Amino acid sequence: MVSLAAQEKDVLRIKCRSRRGMSAELEVLDISIGGAMVEARGWTASPGDRVLVTLPGLSAQPSELVWLEDGRAGIAFEQPLHETVFDKFDAMVSR
Repeated sequence: MVSLAAQEKDVLRIKCRSRRGMSAELEVLDISIGGAMVEARGWTASPGDRVLVTLPGLSAQPSELVWLEDGRAGIAFEQPLHETVFDKFDAMVSR
């Protein structure tokens, strides 16, 4: 049996900061080389907003909030993730 603490440890989270200075730490629900779908309940950003996204171990990456619906949001990265970096994060989300 896996403990709740171990399960929480494996959750991939990203930090998002908007131009307006609002920031949030959001759980990644799905990730691709070009973007991510995140749990966004309570996040006050709007589609079209430019955001800086920080994935664990990487520097902030310019991105855009593409859609926001039913407490989830789609973020497009300005620069695609390197395949090796993507594989690492995808393994964390796919568990």
